[in-house]
Amino acid sequence: MSYIKKRVPRKPGMTPQEIIADQKTLANWFNANVNLIVYTSGTILFVVVITLGIIWMKSGKGEAANSALSSAMVMYQNTVAELKDDTDVGKEKLELALKSLSEVASEYASAQQGHTASLFKANVLFRLERYQEAVATIEELEAKNRELVSEINAYYLLARSYEAMEDYKMAIESYQLAKGRARGDMNAVIDIDLARNNELAGDMKNAISIYREILSGYPDTVFATRAEKKLATLGITDQESL
Repeated sequence: MSYIKKRVPRKPGMTPQEIIADQKTLANWFNANVNLIVYTSGTILFVVVITLGIIWMKSGKGEAANSALSSAMVMYQNTVAELKDDTDVGKEKLELALKSLSEVASEYASAQQGHTASLFKANVLFRLERYQEAVATIEELEAKNRELVSEINAYYLLARSYEAMEDYKMAIESYQLAKGRARGDMNAVIDIDLARNNELAGDMKNAISIYREILSGYPDTVFATRAEKKLATLGITDQESL
């Protein structure tokens, strides 16, 4: 769906709308990636919750907390699995999931179960396009449990939220934090994110530099193809970009 019908050099300084439109070819990949992070993390966190819950049970609240979190997570995962588009019905289900997760986060605010619920609450807020609330939820969680935020790499969701709010400076800082904790293909994903946000922020020099690094660092991948296309769009020839 490229808007480049001919390889005509474009001047740096494209509008945010053009840059975001060009991102659509990878949009599904990124969305699937966010889901993958959340689902994978959820599995790990359930093990952590159960382990820590045993220690916490001497207060008599561990079993109730695990049960509450489990119920909220079932609602969350069923809701996400059923979502196909941004219909009113889908949003209503997300609101119900949000309510359930918020109750667990509030009732068990000082426990790992409540912290886990807060993480998934932030994800639902992001899906509902309530980005400022998603940012506040993650930052509040970081103040309580930085280890969890770091382990789960919630900085990626934080960065996506800042980007959606068009706060590209904070988005770049958050993507850099996420990259420091990324593994495998997530490094390439975040490099694409960093390049895009530098471009949106008007730092064309840094954006071009990152696109070049992607081209050389991830040859013969969808990321290299995207970087090559972006360099051409910005008026950088193939020869210059090597």
